[in-house]
Amino acid sequence: MVLGIDPGRDKTGFAFVNSKDGNLIASGIFKTEDENFFSEFLDDKKVLDEKYFLEKKTDIEIKISDLEMIFIGNGTTSKNFFENNFLRKKIGVKIYEIDEKNTTLDARNLYWKIHKPGLLKSFLPMSMRVPSRKLDDLAAWAIALRGLKIYGYMLKDKL
Repeated sequence: MVLGIDPGRDKTGFAFVNSKDGNLIASGIFKTEDENFFSEFLDDKKVLDEKYFLEKKTDIEIKISDLEMIFIGNGTTSKNFFENNFLRKKIGVKIYEIDEKNTTLDARNLYWKIHKPGLLKSFLPMSMRVPSRKLDDLAAWAIALRGLKIYGYMLKDKL
């Protein structure tokens, strides 16, 4: 399993992704100012609280010991997150910065793959379909997919 992170000024998206097939395990969004978001998860080796998830595809427990690597988007606020966040100090896995250009567009495509549009929306071009929620977590999924592709884990493109 890998963790994708899309750090933003106000909110940060995260996505736990199966490293073998690129499928989303679970994702969510937290306030960027909440630097201790992962602390309970990391310190106590517990499963991350369900209340944080916007998408969860399975009943798989998400444990820190299952993480193989972390991919962080290289946008505007990534430097602070990458350098100062305690993830770097607490987890014994490699952390890679990934180009996050156009991941918002990728996130829209991923949203419509897992939330099939209704009959009326299906007639609209993809560019005119507006998702019903923020997509920072799915942008994190897109970042994870890029990382997996770059580092040779996935041969088939999911986007």
